[in-house]
Amino acid sequence: MAFLVAGLMFMEFLDGSILPTAAPTIARSFHILSAQVGVCVTTYMVTIVVLIPVSAWVADKFGVRIVLFSSIFIFTVASLLCALSTNLVELTIMRILQGVGAATMVPVGRLILMRSVDKGEVIRVISYSVWPALAAPVVAPVLGGFLINHASWHWIFLVNIPIGFLALMIGAKIVPDIPGGRVEKLDWFGFSGTAMSLGLLVFAAANLGAPKINLPSTLALFTIGVAIGIPTIYHLKRIANPLIDLTVLKIQTFHLNTTSGLLFRVAQNTAPFVLPLLFQDKFGWSAQRAGSVLFFYMAGNLGFKIFTTPLMERFPFKPMILLSTLLSIPLTLTLGLLSSSIPFFWTALLLLVTGGVRSIGMTLYNTITFADTDQESMSHANTISNMVQQLSSVIAVATAVIAISIGRSVVGSHNQFTFAFIFAIAALLISLRNVISLPATAGQSLR
Repeated sequence: MAFLVAGLMFMEFLDGSILPTAAPTIARSFHILSAQVGVCVTTYMVTIVVLIPVSAWVADKFGVRIVLFSSIFIFTVASLLCALSTNLVELTIMRILQGVGAATMVPVGRLILMRSVDKGEVIRVISYSVWPALAAPVVAPVLGGFLINHASWHWIFLVNIPIGFLALMIGAKIVPDIPGGRVEKLDWFGFSGTAMSLGLLVFAAANLGAPKINLPSTLALFTIGVAIGIPTIYHLKRIANPLIDLTVLKIQTFHLNTTSGLLFRVAQNTAPFVLPLLFQDKFGWSAQRAGSVLFFYMAGNLGFKIFTTPLMERFPFKPMILLSTLLSIPLTLTLGLLSSSIPFFWTALLLLVTGGVRSIGMTLYNTITFADTDQESMSHANTISNMVQQLSSVIAVATAVIAISIGRSVVGSHNQFTFAFIFAIAALLISLRNVISLPATAGQSLR
């Protein structure tokens, strides 16, 4: 079950990361500008973030098995329709449909997983299911470049079809039948307020990541999103049966994931976005060479996975999170100081180690998230956790683009990428505050 959820997560994260690589090719096919294809990335992310809050309620209402299978089917069919699209409007609509499937596919899969294991199994299960978030952002540009060079852009969507049907066949054998039942009436005010606020904020963040920032519209989106979000949060805290129970944020280990964990993910998701730009725009490398070097970053992310479970079973969480964060700071700074004159061996070694530390840190945060969460609160905790994970990717790209723009204005285009890594270091430093206040016994319940 853990591997099935991991496969679904990989498919979702890959589709969120792979399209920018294919944007120029798709633009030529549709006779449009490359920047216009960005709407397909934004709508996919917005749809997922907007619908995640209602996924737990739908699963509780209709049963996790039918909801999971329906979401996999929708995502797979939508992938086929994306490949068959002949213009930008069709592709955008199909990407929204993909987002509808993804919004329930991964959260419900994780919900089944967390409801099916005892606390003592969480470390091992999370270790299995966390690799997609580590690998997909690095695999996406490499796989996208390969498919475009050797086939066509349509294959970035067609690869999902066999994976989707394989997931359905395996799921029919192993997914437990946890039936739906009588649930409280859907909190429509909470759902609409959450959906509109999150949607506007994600659109605003996506605007910040655009090549040319429209400042008035971005500020308007942020302002309206916050204006809707504040009364929505008050409503969720006030009513008896909210769409999302925010009281789970009072659990210190869970709250850590939404604060320090979010900042850590934002910092760590900067490198997969910035490094391909650094290698191609500054070093003048081809996309293929840049992808081959990034392989070492991916290898570090996956290769160090064999150490994470033994480390978590032997050592307390707090010192390991502190160590992974403190190690990430000089490693991130070194990434910002890379130059094409550095021998290939040292660049590859740096990427390998950096990817490994990233792997350990993100696994630690994902695991400790549910250390003190009981089964009654699991649906709400799982919903918030999935939202945080999705938002971290959007925020990472937005802040990286802003940092690069600032760097270009301050130090010129030659050193502009260094500023993105400086922003990442700032996020890592801020994340230490809540980690330091964590009790020494945090996460002990998982052993």
